[in-house]
Amino acid sequence: MTNSDFEGPPCEICGQAGQGNHFGVISCRACAAFFRRAADSKWSKMQCLSKHCDGKIYHCKPCRLKKCRLVGMDTSKFQHDRDALQIAVSRKRKLPQTVEIICGKPHFVLFCPFGPSESIKNKKENTFVDLSFLVSQAMDIMKEGAESPLIAKNGLHKLNYGYNCMKRTEEMKRITIVTRKEVTSFWEYHFLTTAKWLTYFDKFQDLDQNLKVRVYLSDGKNLNFQMEILFAVWHVWGRLDKLMATALYRERNKDAKWTERVIGNGMLTDTINVSTDSMWMSSYPTDQLRYFLDGIRGVDLFHLIEELQNLDLTETELTFMLAHLSFQYVSTRFGGKISEVMEGFLEELSNDLHNYYTQERMMIRYSGRLMRLLRINKEILENIRVYRGRAEVAKVFDVFNLQFSHPEMFIDTGFH
Repeated sequence: MTNSDFEGPPCEICGQAGQGNHFGVISCRACAAFFRRAADSKWSKMQCLSKHCDGKIYHCKPCRLKKCRLVGMDTSKFQHDRDALQIAVSRKRKLPQTVEIICGKPHFVLFCPFGPSESIKNKKENTFVDLSFLVSQAMDIMKEGAESPLIAKNGLHKLNYGYNCMKRTEEMKRITIVTRKEVTSFWEYHFLTTAKWLTYFDKFQDLDQNLKVRVYLSDGKNLNFQMEILFAVWHVWGRLDKLMATALYRERNKDAKWTERVIGNGMLTDTINVSTDSMWMSSYPTDQLRYFLDGIRGVDLFHLIEELQNLDLTETELTFMLAHLSFQYVSTRFGGKISEVMEGFLEELSNDLHNYYTQERMMIRYSGRLMRLLRINKEILENIRVYRGRAEVAKVFDVFNLQFSHPEMFIDTGFH
C-alpha cells in the first residue's frame, strides 16, 4: 500500500484525510501541529479575526483553535503512538524518533563516482555526494513539528526544549581516526538536530512557505523558506554546539587535556594526535587541507572554550546564543526580506532574554554579561568570514573532489 491508497477517518477539525489520533482526536498532522503550537498561545484569548470567516478555520487561527478544543483536543492527551492509523502503510522514509540513532553511522548521505574533473585534464576523479535523502528527512522533521506539546512562557523557553546540551556530554565516544564515515555522521547529526531545534520556535513554524526562494531539490522543486534557513544555519549552529560541548566535557573531567575536543555527535578526540583519512575528499595531503578546514575543526576558536567555562552558562543563555548566532548569520548572508524576518526573530528573543534576567534571575544590570555572550558569537562569525576567502581559493584550485547535490548547504563550510 502507498499513502494515497490508505483511507481512514477524516480529520475532525478540517475534514481532510486523518492521519492518526492526535491529542485524543482523529486529525491530520497539520491540525495536530497547529494545536501543539497554539494551545497555550495568544489565540486562546482572541475572537474571530474576520467578519467573513464563514467557518474557514485555516484562515482564522482563533476559530481553528476553538474547533480543535470543541472536538476534544487536549494537551494532556498527547500520544507518542499517535499515528497508529497508518501502521499498515509503507513509507518511503521512516522518521527516526530521535536524531541520536544516527550517532556514528551515516544513513542519508550517499557517495558515488562522478567522473573526471575537466579542470585537471581528466586525471582527477570526482565524487558525487547525494544529499537528497538527508534533505527529505529534514523536510519530514519540519512537517512533523516539535516532538511534544509545550507549555512555556515564550519563544526562548520553547527553544530550550529543543536543545539539551547540558546532558548530552555525559557519555562520550573517543575516536583516534576521522574518516568519511565520521565526517558524514557529523553532517547528518548537526543538520537534523538543527532542524528539530528550529521546529520548537513558533515564529519559525509560521513562516510563509510560499515565499520565492533560491534553493531547489534535485527534481527541480523549490524548497520552502524554512529549509532555506536550515541550509544556511546548520553548520553555524554546530560550531557553537561543539565549543559548548567541549567546555562541559572539560568541566566534568578536570584532568582533560586542552587539546581534547568534542567534534560531533558525542564523539571526543585529541586534535593533536588524531589521524585523518582525507583521501575521499581531496588528493591534497591532510596537512595542506588544514589550511582550508581548520575553521571547521575550530582550532582558531579554542580560546573560546575557556571563556564558555568561566561564564557558567545556563540553558536559557546558551539557547539565546545559538539563536542569535544562527539568525544573525542568516540575516547577514541573505539580506532583503529574510533579513527583516530574522531581525524580528532576534527582537522577540532579546525581549524574552530580558524577562529571563529581570524576572527569573532578578538581574537588573545584565548588560556586561550579555556583551560577553555576544562577543563569543561575534568571534565565531568573524572566523567564518576569515575562512570564506580560503574556501574561494580551494574552489579556484579544485582542492576538493566532492560535488554536492545541494551545494547551498555547504556555503561557508570550507567544502564549497
